[in-house]
Amino acid sequence: MDFKEATDVLTSAPTMTLAKVAEAFGKDTHTIMRARMEGPNARTPPRGWQPVVAKLAREHAVALSLYSRTLQELSASLTRDEGR
Repeated sequence: MDFKEATDVLTSAPTMTLAKVAEAFGKDTHTIMRARMEGPNARTPPRGWQPVVAKLAREHAVALSLYSRTLQELSASLTRDEGR
């Protein structure tokens, strides 16, 4: 998987943005955008990008899991309230 594919997957959830990815690298968002590009204006991905993207993915997975549980609890609560 290359840098663009990995960041495509990572940012497919609206709560993970390229700005957050850029922050994790200590880079400007525009730099990360250009690292995702192909062609003459493209930049190479940041050195050692794989562990940084992996860490972001793990952290984001935990956050999404917690959010999923919160949504399930909300749904259950509203379903119980409907029966009253």
